[in-house]
Amino acid sequence: MPSIGKDLAAIRSHLGYSIEDIQQATKIPLTTLKSIEDGSIFEQTDEIKAYVRSFVRSYGRAIKLNDELLVEALDQEEIGSYNHLLLGNFPQLQPKQTKKDKPSPEESKQDKEEKSDSGKSPEKKEPKHTESPSEESKPPKPAAKESAPKPSETNSSELKDPPGIRNVDWADMGKRFTSEKKKAPVWLTATVVITIILFGSIYLMVSNGLFSSDELEQAESIQETPSQFDGETGSDLSLNLTDEPQESEAVAAELDEILYLTLYAATGRLDPVRVYSDEKPRIDPYWMNQGQAFNFEFRDTIRVRGQYSRMLLFLNGHLIEDPRQEYFNSSENAIEFTRDIFENDPKWATPRDLELPENVTPPDSLIDRPSF
Repeated sequence: MPSIGKDLAAIRSHLGYSIEDIQQATKIPLTTLKSIEDGSIFEQTDEIKAYVRSFVRSYGRAIKLNDELLVEALDQEEIGSYNHLLLGNFPQLQPKQTKKDKPSPEESKQDKEEKSDSGKSPEKKEPKHTESPSEESKPPKPAAKESAPKPSETNSSELKDPPGIRNVDWADMGKRFTSEKKKAPVWLTATVVITIILFGSIYLMVSNGLFSSDELEQAESIQETPSQFDGETGSDLSLNLTDEPQESEAVAAELDEILYLTLYAATGRLDPVRVYSDEKPRIDPYWMNQGQAFNFEFRDTIRVRGQYSRMLLFLNGHLIEDPRQEYFNSSENAIEFTRDIFENDPKWATPRDLELPENVTPPDSLIDRPSF
């Protein structure tokens, strides 16, 4: 019976690639690649069809097959009508017509004799000469059997853990296929740290009585009057000894061009959660176990739909309070965040560790959106 997996294996072997070459190019485990080639991955009812199709398309891209042709072949495989579609550009790999399809010379000769004898009367019909017993006793030559495919070599670990999509280390694949998250500029971080240290030092000196009331009054008068060193520059070298930050010293923080929304399955499995963003303009499903957290990138708009009571949402590590009540878009039937929501408060521009509520444990893993 025609099979996508067997045709992919035949094309790979014809092009001179080993299965290890495909594994290096796609980062898909060898057990999963072997299950594609022997067709067992299509028979596993517990596997997710979207992931199966993604792995097969990645395999096809590794051996330079047309993606649209692969999609059509997968559609045929699902309804059981696949018939060597992938071998269209490889005529030398097309299965040859067996000898059983063509009549043998002896059969055609016998048919001719029967046709010629059918015109004669039964009285004049002469009995045919039979072949010698030695020829009759010879058994017919068996048809050439197709060489059975060799069973794929398996090691002990593969026998204990059968191949499957659920064995894939998504965390490792996510780190390989996604770029690092943009970090805040060094100068911005340094400015914030120096400002905090300066105000903390002044507060400690004032609270410990290191400055008398006369010194404080003198410092205030220095702040109010121009310094003798102003001179030609006219700069104001004033000293602020209060523990309240001045508005002029506030650091203006700008959001990065690419923003990251962190989705954390905090209290239960998300089965599934669907995410749309303008960086990936289609609604994709993601199955997340409890304790997993994914980063989803966007520029201006992102939407999330799922079990809202089981998830927590963060931007740059800051917890987004009551997202269901504050940001639900009824026309899209999803929570919707836009860039202008976070531009009014500078805290969103400063990355930090996840701001977890009380009695909530940190996630087991934090990875970027899986790509497929």
